[in-house]
Amino acid sequence: MTKSNPSASSRLSFWSGPLLLLVLLAVLFYRSFDPDLVHFSNDGPLGQQMAKWLEVPSAIFGTWNDLNDAGFACGGLTPSISTMIKWVLGPVGFAKFYAFVALFILGLAMWCFFRALKLSPLAVWLGMLGTVLNSMFFAGACWGVASAQIAIAMDFFALALVCSNNAQPPPLTRWLRYALAGFCVGMNVMEGADIGALCSVLVAVFTLFKTLLETEGSEFQKIARGVGRVLVIAVCAGFLAIQTVVSLVGINIVTAAGTAQDSETKAQHWDWATQWSMPKRETLALVVPGLFGYKMDTPKDMIPAVKGFYENGNYWGGTGRDPVIDRWLDNGAVGDPPPSNFMRFSGGGSYVGILVILLAAWAFVLALRKDKSPFTREQRYIIFFWSIVLVLSLVVAWGRFGPLYALLYKLPYFSTIRNPCKFLIFFTWGLVILFAYGVHALSAQRMTVAGGSPADPVSQLQKWWSKMDGGERKWAYFLLGSVAASLLGWLIFANSKAGFISYLQLVGFGGDSAAPLADYAIAQAGWFVPLIAVAVLLICLAMAGYFSGPKARLGAILLTAFLVFDLVRSDLPYVIHWDFKKKYEIGTLNPVVSILTKNPWENRVAGLPFRAPQGFELLDQMYRIEWMQHHFLYYNIQCLDIIQMPRMAADLKAYLEAFMPHSDSEAGLIIRRWELSNTRYILGPAGYLEVLNQQLDGGRNRFAYAARFEIVPRPGILQPRQLEDLTAVLKDDGRFALFEFKGALPRAKLYSNWLVSTNDTANLKTLASPQFDPSNMVVISTPQSSLAASSTNGTDAGTVEYRNYSTKHIAFDVDAKTTDVLLVNDKYDADWKVTIDGKPASVLRCNYLMRGVQVPPGKHQVEFTYSIDSKLLYVTLAAFGVAVLLGIGLILTRRTPDQR
Repeated sequence: MTKSNPSASSRLSFWSGPLLLLVLLAVLFYRSFDPDLVHFSNDGPLGQQMAKWLEVPSAIFGTWNDLNDAGFACGGLTPSISTMIKWVLGPVGFAKFYAFVALFILGLAMWCFFRALKLSPLAVWLGMLGTVLNSMFFAGACWGVASAQIAIAMDFFALALVCSNNAQPPPLTRWLRYALAGFCVGMNVMEGADIGALCSVLVAVFTLFKTLLETEGSEFQKIARGVGRVLVIAVCAGFLAIQTVVSLVGINIVTAAGTAQDSETKAQHWDWATQWSMPKRETLALVVPGLFGYKMDTPKDMIPAVKGFYENGNYWGGTGRDPVIDRWLDNGAVGDPPPSNFMRFSGGGSYVGILVILLAAWAFVLALRKDKSPFTREQRYIIFFWSIVLVLSLVVAWGRFGPLYALLYKLPYFSTIRNPCKFLIFFTWGLVILFAYGVHALSAQRMTVAGGSPADPVSQLQKWWSKMDGGERKWAYFLLGSVAASLLGWLIFANSKAGFISYLQLVGFGGDSAAPLADYAIAQAGWFVPLIAVAVLLICLAMAGYFSGPKARLGAILLTAFLVFDLVRSDLPYVIHWDFKKKYEIGTLNPVVSILTKNPWENRVAGLPFRAPQGFELLDQMYRIEWMQHHFLYYNIQCLDIIQMPRMAADLKAYLEAFMPHSDSEAGLIIRRWELSNTRYILGPAGYLEVLNQQLDGGRNRFAYAARFEIVPRPGILQPRQLEDLTAVLKDDGRFALFEFKGALPRAKLYSNWLVSTNDTANLKTLASPQFDPSNMVVISTPQSSLAASSTNGTDAGTVEYRNYSTKHIAFDVDAKTTDVLLVNDKYDADWKVTIDGKPASVLRCNYLMRGVQVPPGKHQVEFTYSIDSKLLYVTLAAFGVAVLLGIGLILTRRTPDQR
């Protein structure tokens, strides 16, 4: 007779849920397996993953983004889970499967966490699905910030370790769990940055709170234990994340503009910090999917089979709206809206699920019932804890639209946090935990496998109604009232269509676009009514005991099916795939971008810094969306215009302000910035050549056509519907042009004439002055005793040629006629080092922003190398080793004597 293997059976039981989740995610992301497709990512598209400055593993030892403006430091890429995924899968594989893998890791963490809470199998299963498929997490991963979902997963692994601790394991095992929880929190900070830091605070507070719930010892002893546990977690987290923390503080606080903590600076940055606040009325989006639309361009690039169901599903709400426009609307929309301000911008979702909300509310109601509650004392207080987190985080997520954020904004360094909407993450945390407890109560009490076969649904409901107590009857009335209120709300909304259309037209949906959007939103509200009715019916049948005995499995299947259907239909608009070979014109790159790919480190490109005239907007769209955000990154083309920089360094901000014209008479500042930054190529309408030469360049005629071109549909596309359907072709009379600016300084140039000045304000004025000739003199800000003001006229200083170029290593062959200064028109940073013929020299800060070095007469090899201090990286790597050893120790301490 063959004996069963309980250990193997236990392992199968543990992995059954995650394996089913893996299958579900594979179905949702099935197009990622197509060789020609990658998943959309707003914050990390394939082009960025292909950029040389982000290559792994080199980027772990320091990153220098040379593709934006004059370049800037981004710290070292942390050796995090996301970094390892990219290293293993490569840029294309990463673009295909990053969201997929991140969501699976999140699901595995939730599976472990709910099991650690000792919830019923159904609660563990539905809790995991309710988390992974929740739009806040699912859409966030699909939008391109999957690192945040991995960070959240690490927090739930930490919480699982904390919650698995009780009086039964030996002390060594308990402390090993707290230590490993700390390493999980550290990885959360490495993945989540500021979000990770906020999450770590919540984990610490929960750990202390859970300790206070223990019954052993006095209050003082429990506080001491709790503080000790938090300290262990904090020390281990800091051990692992020290490199990330120092880098974040240096880049986002110390050197960033607008981070001063005085009242004036905070007031100036209030609009910037709170632009992505959630309008209070959009709280309804948590409950009704699609009510405010989905993405800005839904249903673009969706799964073809379902795309038609989401037509006119564009986002029409107010998230991301510039506060200037909000104030204009609040004042009755008098006058024209401020130009060039965001009316809205959103790419994520916030729908949490009907079943999730109802059963979370049910868990809270049951927790309030002291005597008849199915929950233990500790479970009740945990439910109350997460209920408080849920409510507070929602109010904070309202940002400038709510009362609480203005108070928090006054706290030290809270003003450096941007986008209050991110606090919806904590709202979702609390909600899914309450949901799991609600399912646990429902399944443990009303969906037991034991017992006889229940009656038919109607009879079972009648029997339940006749025997329910007062509290349960009130809950039943609440459920039925929710359905009635939903129906009433939809009727009111549907009858307000005319006013709704007028509002949509007011906030930017002109022409014939407003009416279809209104119809779609009203239809989504209408769909909600039968869905909530079905959810209420399922809950009532479960509470009535219909899904007990032989029908327990049927109940689990129906609840799962409803949850998946409800959440997936709100997730599908975010499952977007691109044909990357078409997107990046691989093998068919258009001739305009091809020109820019030739030795791109020798010249920068920029677009005209003013709005294109009517009829020429297409180039602006192609340049700022397709070329800047995708092609330039993919082909490592260096662009002066900044693609994305939420926190700008203070020195760059001052530099840009110095060259920003405030009147027509100051238009020459635009040219001066192009001169100083080695911006050789300019894109714009072809008819602007005369404007550039006469009005901006003062008649010096330093602009000429490098190429004229037209934007046309790609071969085989008769009716282009999106920018990817267009390309550029050379044409002698084309409406658009790539201008060559012959006045731009070379990327590297020798000077025998320089001015030494440590007054940055005066230096910026000098550089901006029309009398200053940047081709003849360089301004040096670095105090050097050996650098006196030169007296030569700067002619024939010598020659410079590239020997090598990479993002972190640049080598030149220099032939200097005299003692000269080699100016490199890339941004200065203290982490750049220079050698002359292999011997260290001092890096000079030149022309306020750029770097250089003094070279003696003769032929030399000059090398600039970028590297950051790796000491903290090695600390992090050592922490990884310690974490692995602790994990092995935890496994060994859990083994029984027989297993050994």
